[in-house]
Amino acid sequence: MKVLTWNINGIRASKKSLKVLFDSLDADIICLQETKVTRDMLDEPSAIVEGYNAYYSFSRKRSGYSGVATFCKDTAAPCKAEEGLSGLLTSQSEDSVGFYGNLDDFDVENKELENLDAEGRAVITQHRIKCKDGEVENVAIINVYVPRAAEREDRQQYKLRFLSLLQNRAETLLQNNSHVIVLGDINTTHSPLDNCDTESEEFTKRPSRLWMNQFLRESDRDPNLECNDEESEILGETMTPNLIGGFFVDSFRNLHPDKEGAFTNWCTTTNARENNYGRRLDYILTNEKLHVDCVTDAIIMPEIDGSDHCPVKVIYDCEIVVPKKCPSLCTKYMPEFRGSQQKLSSFFIKKSDSNVEISHTEKELKSQEIVLLKVPVISNSCQSESLNLSNLKKRASDTVLSTSKSKRSKTDKPEVSKQSSLKTFFIKPTKTEEKSSLSKLINLKISEHIPKSPESKTFPIQTKTSPYFNKASENKSVVKSTNKLGSGEGTVGSGEITAPTKSNSSSAWKSLLSGPGKAPLCKGHKEPCVLRTVKKDGPNKNKQFYVCARGEGHSSNPEARCDHFVWVNHKSK
Repeated sequence: MKVLTWNINGIRASKKSLKVLFDSLDADIICLQETKVTRDMLDEPSAIVEGYNAYYSFSRKRSGYSGVATFCKDTAAPCKAEEGLSGLLTSQSEDSVGFYGNLDDFDVENKELENLDAEGRAVITQHRIKCKDGEVENVAIINVYVPRAAEREDRQQYKLRFLSLLQNRAETLLQNNSHVIVLGDINTTHSPLDNCDTESEEFTKRPSRLWMNQFLRESDRDPNLECNDEESEILGETMTPNLIGGFFVDSFRNLHPDKEGAFTNWCTTTNARENNYGRRLDYILTNEKLHVDCVTDAIIMPEIDGSDHCPVKVIYDCEIVVPKKCPSLCTKYMPEFRGSQQKLSSFFIKKSDSNVEISHTEKELKSQEIVLLKVPVISNSCQSESLNLSNLKKRASDTVLSTSKSKRSKTDKPEVSKQSSLKTFFIKPTKTEEKSSLSKLINLKISEHIPKSPESKTFPIQTKTSPYFNKASENKSVVKSTNKLGSGEGTVGSGEITAPTKSNSSSAWKSLLSGPGKAPLCKGHKEPCVLRTVKKDGPNKNKQFYVCARGEGHSSNPEARCDHFVWVNHKSK
């Protein structure tokens, strides 16, 4: 059984088809994080992949945010599946995983459990496996995308409460005779070996590292991680009292205890992947018994690109028992993907109302077509003074209004609700809208029949505010323009119009849109720098600066980016 986890950073951003991508990963169960797909955005190529069955969890707070998905080969399908950790997102059917543990410590009045599951950060699949001894056992695979705390105190609190809920569910499943694999983007680096920069503020902030330390079995813990009084208080406020800890193994680190540079995430802005200057944020944590009995190999796959993370894969020496049918959470059972064709009108209005409105709309469209046909064709004699456009517009507009009023169906019903519906695209426009629309059509028809003289030309009139303004004595490109209408002839304007030369235009645009100039050479490598912009909030936001173009790396690496830095205005910081 090959189990893989990967923060894909947008499932629809893949340049390959998901079928080709998944086959290249060579895994039976593929757990993806940060899919950035909400329920309304899910399309068929992301939901239905040949040879796989899919199980999604969607964010209910923001569109195109967070989200996880588990894709299982048809030969590795689960027997149960559910979305979320609290059980509030499942219908408690026969194929839900169950076993939620003690949730009394979570704030019910403030809907804490709903909020922890609202960002689409967990999906659980339960499989039946046959191990070496021939016995068939359960294994629950919890695919999680742990929140990132960043610099916000409220998100730090949210992250620790999410980890508490995760541990509560994992330990409850273990206590109910199921193996458990917790995997995904845990968004923390456990030990110094897992971080390229142990002096960074992110690494020194330790609450989530301390959580990881107690979650693992004692032999896999970092002995240098001990809680101080402040950290003990933080963990005491966020962790539920019924948690035990010590049941899980970091499968990769257990098999490669001293391997350096085993990173799974790199900063794309600084091209840090080029020098392997990153962090290990992605883990496959296996309960101790299953790890000891079945884990044979664990690998990190940095050669797989397409995201700022790379996949991690663990191989288990066991066989998956395939169920007769997939759980109801599977995407192939969703209405739009299950193969039964549906009419668009069934999503918005009743069928009877739809028929009435469409019939009425057809009548109105035909009546307007008739009126347009009655508008007289304007010949080349339009230069005659007898042509009165305002009268023509008024006559045609009145005809439309009177015709549409007389043809109005008695079956028209007023809108009952203010909510938008499909009807709004077919209802009759107001008188003001009809007049405006018809006026545009008449003007278009008239313009088609007005003859245009091939000699007439238009030039931009020079003003003192124009970038092309030149004194008459300096610019000799002066053109007199005439416009012929039929047999009549007359001059346009009351003076001479100056046409800009090509050189004037080019120089004016260059003066307006001057670039930052030639990039300076960095001090360390004497190579052209790259221009960057400050995105972080603060006094320097949106300011531009130059840095070395090479990828970020350790200060001791001469091939990595040097410390060259200069503002675009050449004021060094």
